[in-house]
Amino acid sequence: MRQITDARGRSWEATTVPMIGAHMRTGAVLAFRPSGDPAAEAVRSTVEFNSPEAAELAIGAMGEKELGRRLEWAKTSAGVA
Repeated sequence: MRQITDARGRSWEATTVPMIGAHMRTGAVLAFRPSGDPAAEAVRSTVEFNSPEAAELAIGAMGEKELGRRLEWAKTSAGVA
């Protein structure tokens, strides 16, 4: 999990949400949750991974700008300010 701050200064956690992917295998979706609010609904992005391990590796390697772009796109798609 990584911390990122959006354009409004709000802190978010980049995380994953399990999903069933190709061939009924467990995969993951890149998602964002407001920091300090574990009960909050995760805002999902359109980025899908073949496994939870691949997702964690990719999140750790993703650049700050790319992670920020994905956060903004996910918020826009979900209608989150």
